[in-house]
Amino acid sequence: MRLVSLAILLPLLTARAQTREMPVTGARDLAYSADGRLALNVRGDLWIVSPTGSWSRVTSGAEWDREPSWSSDGKSLLFASNRAGNFDVWRIVVGDSVTPAAPTRVLGGSEDESTPLALPDGRILFGRGRGSAARLWVREPGGTERRLTSGRAAERWPALSPDGRRVAFVAIAEATRRLVVRPLDAAPEHRGADSTIVSAAGIERPAWAPNGDRLTYTVGGARRGVFIVPTDGRYTNLVSARHAASAWLPDASRITLVELPDDDVAYNGDPDRLGDRAAHDVLAELGGLWSVDAPTPPDAGFAAAPGAQRAPFTSESERVRHNTAALDELAARTARLYYGEPMAEATRQRWDALVASHRARVLAARDDDALRSELHSLLRERPPYRASATGRAAISSAHPVATAAGLEILRKGGNVVDAAAAVSFALGVVEPDASGPGGYGEMLVYRTTMESPRLIEFMSRVPEEAGLENASLLQNGRLPDDGPVLANVPGTVAAMHLAVKKYGSGKVAWADIVAPAIRAAREGYVVSEGLATTLATEREHFLKYDGTRALFFRDGQPLHAGDTLRNPDLAWTLEQIARGGADAFYRGEVARRIVADLRGKGNAMQLTDLARYFAAERDPVEGSYRGYTFYSSAPPVAGGAQLAATLNLLEQFKDPKPYTEDAATLHAMLSAWLLAPSSRNRIADPGLWPVTLEPFTSKDTARARWRCFDASHAPSPELLRGDSLSCATPAPKTVDGTDGDGDSTRYHHATGTTAFMVADGEGNVVAVTQTLGTWGGNFYVTPGLGFIYNDKLASYGTDPSAYGARLPFARHGSTIAPTIVFRGEPGRKPRPTAAVGAAGNAWITSAVYQTLTGIIDQHLGPQAALELPRFLPSGRASDGLTVELEDGFAPDVMRRLVSLGYRPHLVSLLGELREGYGAALTIGNGTVTAGADPRRAGAAGAIP
Repeated sequence: MRLVSLAILLPLLTARAQTREMPVTGARDLAYSADGRLALNVRGDLWIVSPTGSWSRVTSGAEWDREPSWSSDGKSLLFASNRAGNFDVWRIVVGDSVTPAAPTRVLGGSEDESTPLALPDGRILFGRGRGSAARLWVREPGGTERRLTSGRAAERWPALSPDGRRVAFVAIAEATRRLVVRPLDAAPEHRGADSTIVSAAGIERPAWAPNGDRLTYTVGGARRGVFIVPTDGRYTNLVSARHAASAWLPDASRITLVELPDDDVAYNGDPDRLGDRAAHDVLAELGGLWSVDAPTPPDAGFAAAPGAQRAPFTSESERVRHNTAALDELAARTARLYYGEPMAEATRQRWDALVASHRARVLAARDDDALRSELHSLLRERPPYRASATGRAAISSAHPVATAAGLEILRKGGNVVDAAAAVSFALGVVEPDASGPGGYGEMLVYRTTMESPRLIEFMSRVPEEAGLENASLLQNGRLPDDGPVLANVPGTVAAMHLAVKKYGSGKVAWADIVAPAIRAAREGYVVSEGLATTLATEREHFLKYDGTRALFFRDGQPLHAGDTLRNPDLAWTLEQIARGGADAFYRGEVARRIVADLRGKGNAMQLTDLARYFAAERDPVEGSYRGYTFYSSAPPVAGGAQLAATLNLLEQFKDPKPYTEDAATLHAMLSAWLLAPSSRNRIADPGLWPVTLEPFTSKDTARARWRCFDASHAPSPELLRGDSLSCATPAPKTVDGTDGDGDSTRYHHATGTTAFMVADGEGNVVAVTQTLGTWGGNFYVTPGLGFIYNDKLASYGTDPSAYGARLPFARHGSTIAPTIVFRGEPGRKPRPTAAVGAAGNAWITSAVYQTLTGIIDQHLGPQAALELPRFLPSGRASDGLTVELEDGFAPDVMRRLVSLGYRPHLVSLLGELREGYGAALTIGNGTVTAGADPRRAGAAGAIP
């Protein structure tokens, strides 16, 4: 979401007079009329700035009005607005009137419509749909509509040429984007009409020069900037190094820029609950107006844009208007996201009362600093977003159907292992994009009769004939991005069967353990927001394959949240497993169908690969932290080792406080994460490579590396470039290579994972993380089987001499980190006190890290620990270390982060929890309390 850069936060750290130099924030969507008037959106209202710099408001209200474009005569504006629910196209007459007439809706439908352009002949060009479904359409004066093109790529940000005959837009494919110019009179199917001007990642928002010979366009991401290119594409010049939208003054002398937030984080399983997120960002801190000479060397003549000095946003009435809008948006959004269920009515009333009690103070805030502080104070007092559950046994999982499945087994007399297997199978049904029979993972089991937990490792394996020497698997020299070729030998079914057989109660039949999952598959379940988001986000991948298209789409459209999904094919597969155990999957009819289908479509898997698969029992990684002992995932997985190393470093920081309120603690936690040694060329399949954990578990190594901690500054990017730290006792230099998490030459989808915990009051506990590898795995379903496969064949390195290479039978690496925490007392056997796991790619270990420290250092219950705002160091730049954060940290903590040298990048709206789904529980004397993470459909349940 927002990248809070040093340049933007400096005004918060110095005199308020600086903000008067650029009083506009939250601006977007620039459009000039022929006579030099500038239309723009400022925090959801439309304004017009005259050539002399005077401002006039065009629209107002709680609705979000944006993307204005002028009619050819300059007397009206088309714009997009959610005044009627969805975003539709509206028109408002402005002319020379001081008070514009009320807007009228021009077109609207069931899908969002955006970026309208008025064509000279009365037609309207506009965008329809969001994300990968966005396409450009043309509406005739008589009301008929047609696609602008017939392409499959998403199409965004249309810009009309000055002569009204051409449209520039951005065509978005998975790995790149193209800036395209197309004649408006070309037939949709005439693909040869398109001219690709430039192609690169991150292209957005083209704008025409007044004479139509050049375009400016924006690039987001690490190489952000505004560029200029002629229509023949023969060169590109940098106009500004800022991430900004551009609009040319009519005389072509200068270009007006409006600063944009950094690109949103990639899809990571976070449900799309808000729709168009920009329409809720009332507190946007960027959006200043600037002007630059056109064309000149980058940023030459950089100055405040005309009119920015006279913007009315510092007036008292505008201040109160903005404060009111920010509070009302936060209150309504929070209620809708977290207190909207009927069972949460009492909590909703508490929230409404809390908002009312804070309203006077919020409205009296004198500036944005004070406003953020007041809103943060409000959120500190909010009720929990989800309800925890306490009983003699409890479950924390990502879905209520799965939690109910585990509770059903506990009520029948099963133990925590039996219940965990039931949860696993049920999650594979109701979260088919995250796990299932085609997946893998790791499981920690502790029963009170054991000395310490055992780890059941069920990571996927490379088929015997799928090593690096098999060139037939490649397309154009590399593995495909999706599809049947990518499936590795899965491990989930083997693990659950082994766990129940060896550690189950023996009181519940195997068929009864699988029965809740069969019932959910056959009778149907309600599609969650998370699954619906995966289907919409990755629709082009799913639509490639008959099996996934038939299962998850209706009339070419993905299922929506609230729809009912029945999966009789998966019910049949689970019935075979219920009757025949793991052998039915790895040696029986299911195995024969898997191999016949996959091998016929290019995969190297044979029946022997399935028959030889086994879930391995291993010793988990063991560590300690502030008097607690913890056990976590083991190689080939690196998550447990990384967690141990990070906690060993943080242990050197002696006085931790709540990290959302204390910058020193947050800085120490970030530094511990960044100073931990790399797992590259240290951790991979221990059956094929020598594995050493000493650099991660050694307290001496942590003490040496902590010498690099500087309480007054973030670790420098130069310091972190190598694995050896110049300020610490030198560690062995590692060979650069590709670790077990992936081949960096290949495009990657976000990792799709789930986690769950089961425990009873006696101290028996199970922690599991299971996955398909990405959200949607390889997007392929074998007809008749009903489950998606993993895609992990593509997660190995291509250097046969390096750790984690794609060798026959190699188990792949990951960062999953199911963890159990113990606390000992003198003379007594240590007893488990907590269990934590998480999902979300790079957020997995950070979520476990932050939840565990919340429980141990802040003495929080599992619900409060799960609802802590998360952070993740995500990249290194010349001007500091980028840190992604959910927006829930105290404003003074954010200011201090900047002064320490970090570059905060907010990935959520204020109060929203978005990244790194987790599961957690704590164990007391005879009772267990389970938490429910609101980031997905998390559900806690307990047996009284």
